[in-house]
Amino acid sequence: MKRFLWLGLVVFFCVLWSGCGETFRPIIIPNPPTFPNPKANHSVVTISANAPSQGVAEIVPGTAMVVNVSGDTDVSIANLGLAPVHAVQQTATQVLVVNQSVPGSLNESLTKLSFNGSVIMSTATISLPGGSAPNFVAVAPTDTVAYVTLPGASEVGVVSTLSNNLTQTLPVGANPDAAAVTPDKTKLYVANQGDGTISAFNVVDFTARAINGAGVINAPLWLTVRTDSQRLYVLNGNGVVSTIDTTSTAGPDTVIDSSISVPGATYMVYDPNKNRLYIPGGGVMEIVDISGSIPQLLSTITIPNVPNLPASGSLPATAVAVAALPDGSQAYVASVPSATQASQASISAVQGTGTTATYSYMWSGGHDLTPGITVAISGIASPNDSFNGTYTITSVSGTSCATQTCTFQATNTTVLTTQTAVTGTAVSVINNLFPQVTVINAVTNTAQSTISMPGFPDATDASSPYYVPVCATTRFRFNMAAGGDSSRAYFSACDGGAVDIINTATNTYLLDLSAPVGVRPIIPPDPTNPPQNPVFLLAGP
Repeated sequence: MKRFLWLGLVVFFCVLWSGCGETFRPIIIPNPPTFPNPKANHSVVTISANAPSQGVAEIVPGTAMVVNVSGDTDVSIANLGLAPVHAVQQTATQVLVVNQSVPGSLNESLTKLSFNGSVIMSTATISLPGGSAPNFVAVAPTDTVAYVTLPGASEVGVVSTLSNNLTQTLPVGANPDAAAVTPDKTKLYVANQGDGTISAFNVVDFTARAINGAGVINAPLWLTVRTDSQRLYVLNGNGVVSTIDTTSTAGPDTVIDSSISVPGATYMVYDPNKNRLYIPGGGVMEIVDISGSIPQLLSTITIPNVPNLPASGSLPATAVAVAALPDGSQAYVASVPSATQASQASISAVQGTGTTATYSYMWSGGHDLTPGITVAISGIASPNDSFNGTYTITSVSGTSCATQTCTFQATNTTVLTTQTAVTGTAVSVINNLFPQVTVINAVTNTAQSTISMPGFPDATDASSPYYVPVCATTRFRFNMAAGGDSSRAYFSACDGGAVDIINTATNTYLLDLSAPVGVRPIIPPDPTNPPQNPVFLLAGP
């Protein structure tokens, strides 16, 4: 017994000695991963507007389309409300979508999508005040409350996603356009673009919180909260990022830094795994470390120019969307050229059937030809010159058409039973956009390569048959997201009507998946209605 007493005494003095001269501080992990962690996501969800043609009221619901990461397939589609504009994942099995509706319809709503794996099992509609024009939804991880900005009423709505109803509204500044709630569910912040303010609330009772130094806030566009709930980052309309210390329980909060600036930026992506911000704006993307008290600029990535083909030279590109792989290895930044372009191809053979003509080609300028693009075909000499003219491409077959021969088809009644060697060109005659995606090494923070994406007609050109009013006004015209297993990156454009998939192992374009068929009228010679228009893309359950 004495032996155990002596042993205990020795241990006691050892512990006492080891603490002398030091103040014991518990070890805290300052930035725990959020839940649901993006690494757990097995799908991406595309939110599309069922946009009508010009001058027609929007009366058909939009859709949510779920793309399975492992299978590169569309596995589920569900209807939403009118004019969906933004979405967020609230839990491991739940996504919320804001439906802005259209003037006079009084159908503003929030759609709750409930998942079983990657499949949407049910939807619920939560009504919002008529005329409130909701435009953004924010949640804390795994919470049962959502916050919806209501610029039409200068309010933010508090929604219970348990009872599926609006429980109250809070007055905020003019034209609120973004919101963020701290992961610890204690504080709510709303960006008021219209009057250049930030509204802040204590969630427990929705009393207002003061913000010291808020005079630097300028038409705020985006808010991001660090995972430890101790910092709020505000992207201002002038491109400046303001850092707000939110550590005080009672308040006030304090603006402590405004050193980061990305002119032209409209949003930023937070990577919680590496604790950094990716901020695209103008011709650059800035990578910012936010693990410390004050943000530190890690790298400024210059976006490569886009070759201006078939003309000479190149066009400046504007960064428009970003996605970071959950494994921390790479990030992807999408960009679009400063002007629309034409595609150009050299034609080597042509065959007609009396209904269609099949042209063998290799593309030599812009990007590869795509269905729906109108081309002017010329240079095909007699006796085949009846194959010249202006046609809309109905289908394209083949891959790597810059290095091997592919084919495209167009309506042409000339009959020719055998393929004939010819020399000709095909140049697109409508305004096309050709996006590109630049691969970023997230370890060295440098650009690795640039991937050309399929082109599509510019849907903001009111003189084009492909004009879609919603694409000219939507806030998120271009979007990117990453697959949870880091094997895929995704790009969507309102104009393109599809989700483009990138293989991140080879950093090459893989394929695209069309959005669900929409209600827009047929554009001849395509016999089907055009697809709906993606307006938001997010990593899903």
